[in-house]
Amino acid sequence: MNKRFSTLLATALVAGGLSFNAAATSYLPSTVDNGSVKEGVNAYLKAGDNYLAVKADGNLEIITSTDLNGTNLSSALWTIKAVPTTTVTGTTYAYQFTNKGTGQLLSIELKSNKADTGKENLKIEAGNTNWGWDSENGLYALTADSVFWIDGKDLKADKGTTVGVVTSAITYGEVAVDAKIGMTADDFAALVKDGKLYFNGEDVSAGQKNVLTANKWTAESYKIATEGFAGESSPVDVLYLTNGEKVAGYDNALAKTDNKKKYLVVDHSFYNAPANTLNILSVDTLSFDPTTTAADGTTVKINARTAHNGKHHPFAAAFKAEYYIANDSIVLTSLYQPASILVTTTLDKLAMPTYSTLEAVTNLVKAIKSFYEGGTTGKPAANATFAEATFNESFAYEASKPTTGADLIEAAEKQIKETKDAEDATDAQKEKLATEKADANALIAAIKGLKVVTATTGAAVPAVVTTDKYKDGSNFEDGLTALNIAKADKQIVVRKLSDTKVVTIAGKDDASNLIALIQPYATKPGIGGDAEIAEGLYYIINAEKEKSAGVANEYYGLYFDASPVNPANYVAKTQAFNPFAQFVVSKAAGVDKGNYTIENRATTDAKWQGVTNVVDKDNNIFVIGGDTIQLVAAEDVDADNAYIGYKYITANDAKNNKFTITSAADVLEGQSIVMTKDSTLKVATPEGEVLYTLVPSAEEEYGVEDALAKVTYTIMDADSAFIIKNAAGQYVFSNGKYATKNGTPVQFTMIAVDADSTYVLYDEENSKKLVVSTQYKTISGENAKTARNDMFIVKPQSAPASYKSLPKHVRIQAINGDYATVNGANQGIAVREGDLKADAYSNLDFI
Repeated sequence: MNKRFSTLLATALVAGGLSFNAAATSYLPSTVDNGSVKEGVNAYLKAGDNYLAVKADGNLEIITSTDLNGTNLSSALWTIKAVPTTTVTGTTYAYQFTNKGTGQLLSIELKSNKADTGKENLKIEAGNTNWGWDSENGLYALTADSVFWIDGKDLKADKGTTVGVVTSAITYGEVAVDAKIGMTADDFAALVKDGKLYFNGEDVSAGQKNVLTANKWTAESYKIATEGFAGESSPVDVLYLTNGEKVAGYDNALAKTDNKKKYLVVDHSFYNAPANTLNILSVDTLSFDPTTTAADGTTVKINARTAHNGKHHPFAAAFKAEYYIANDSIVLTSLYQPASILVTTTLDKLAMPTYSTLEAVTNLVKAIKSFYEGGTTGKPAANATFAEATFNESFAYEASKPTTGADLIEAAEKQIKETKDAEDATDAQKEKLATEKADANALIAAIKGLKVVTATTGAAVPAVVTTDKYKDGSNFEDGLTALNIAKADKQIVVRKLSDTKVVTIAGKDDASNLIALIQPYATKPGIGGDAEIAEGLYYIINAEKEKSAGVANEYYGLYFDASPVNPANYVAKTQAFNPFAQFVVSKAAGVDKGNYTIENRATTDAKWQGVTNVVDKDNNIFVIGGDTIQLVAAEDVDADNAYIGYKYITANDAKNNKFTITSAADVLEGQSIVMTKDSTLKVATPEGEVLYTLVPSAEEEYGVEDALAKVTYTIMDADSAFIIKNAAGQYVFSNGKYATKNGTPVQFTMIAVDADSTYVLYDEENSKKLVVSTQYKTISGENAKTARNDMFIVKPQSAPASYKSLPKHVRIQAINGDYATVNGANQGIAVREGDLKADAYSNLDFI
């Protein structure tokens, strides 16, 4: 619906520099009666059902509701400030919007680039920051003679004071209190700034460890299903949190490794034993590491490994993370917790061996299984002990029989002690008996204190039993059975135990929990970044100590270099002559601090841009775009010299000089580029000085603000043969004594490398550079970004000389085209031919 602005109001707005709509649908701040716009809190600027957001480069974009996630959420949130204006007609409001992610004001230049109809694909820039706002027209502003309004991510304009048809009006969207996002590993990295997690307002007691705050976490995303990791039966997305510490251990294939990761895990130790409901959270290795490959992470493989390797089931480290948008907080939910293995399961494992030599042990095994399985002859009641239970002649449990469990144990122990190897026993037989005895002793030790906790209710349901060694409810690892796990769905909370506060897991509705909301910061950060950097020219050092958790960054401390001929992309020290190793830092539009663009001075590539935060203020170390960098002011650079980085020869010098091109390598000192018999290039020591003509192209502007200039050169030898690139991709001399007379001369730039006097000959059009073979000294064109650098020294000829193709005398021409000659008074003068009397001067006078 179009709305006509009142003429009186429009005049007042123009005079006051403000722009807004006084219609009944205008938004009002919540501090005003019936106002809905809440100031100073996160809100959406909605475009229909989607959201107006700001990219790292300052461009506006529309994020669909289905694409909103933790990595782009902050860019779609805005804090709002109402700007009141009071006139004789009352108080009206304009609004300012600051993006949470970038810290930039919604600042748009009210200027059309589409013949008075507006402009598309808006970008934050110096311009209008006060906007009128209503629920039908969205955001708009007035100038002296025009009205502008934002339609989606475009700016529309028209003469006068009438907003045109709005397709996607920008409206107010309050963030619901319970609005949340299920977090992935990428979301965790984007939202948890320093990798640490905090319970703001609550913490553990002195002497207790808060494992969340004590470690710097990196999240990894996996899926868990019935079949194990990455299965297809109702897979659940989970996060694993690792602190980056790696230790020696075994991988899932039982191969030794020094990179066994430690994860946040729900331990099977407790704060409230023997109730065993409040687990301790620890950081430890897992018996089986998570994987994204279903075939490698099956339940069968997990069970096989957890029975013998480590004390933590991998699912005990699986968490669900949810980010609550309104209060900038995270809830971590443990999906599984360790579960006790039934003692009967452990005893069944111990009873599995066949005791062919030890009959008394076989009888004991029968009695043990009958004790907890029951049978037709009877079932022991709760609290019945094996030692006091009686058994019939078939070793089945039966009340009031003369043989007790203690008797059977004594008989077994006696037989174990008295049974010896036969005199003629083989080694295999001796080993078999020793194994039987060891297994029997382990069984007897395991059933010490065996008693019934809960009587069996049927043949298929054994009694719940306990022993001194394997206690019911606390039998988490027995070295025989796969670790047991139970679904938990408990939140990580701070919990008070008597006078002690600890971090544990508990049900979300447990009234004893003190706090479950985790915040991704120790102190709430401001909007955008906190860095304050003087705009200007810098060198930039890679200040990231690790390229991944526990893995050292080999480029730490080196300077970034974007030279097209530098394979490493780094140099060891500052280079005042090299614009590719220099960067221009500029502050983003609409901010006072905390958001910068860092462009390579030569390539203009905005390698870093967006929110910028301080890491070490004293040493100019910042984090931007996920990278930690150090800025070094490029005070040694001659900012007024547009020609740095490349060999530059004035047109006059190029016209009046010949040049030597010699290798800068120590082992090839003084050797020049020469032509071989097949016209290819090599370096060699010539009999005389080899001179080349360098034919320049027109200057080309490049770099930030086109402030730099470069020139390409074709290389011609004394026989007018140019270096060309032939059909086979070889760099050869053409139009010379040996070459065919065809081919276009290659345009070379001479890029300064290592020093301002040594150059790489670079064919920019083909991204090739000239490289000398170490064995044959032949020259070929190699990939500019992967091949090593061979440098050359390019100098004008050292002194006047004649060469086979040069005349014995030369004409000297000044830069303005005049020629040097001598007049009748023997004075040197510069004139154009024909300006003097023909009978007084001839061409020979100019030679």
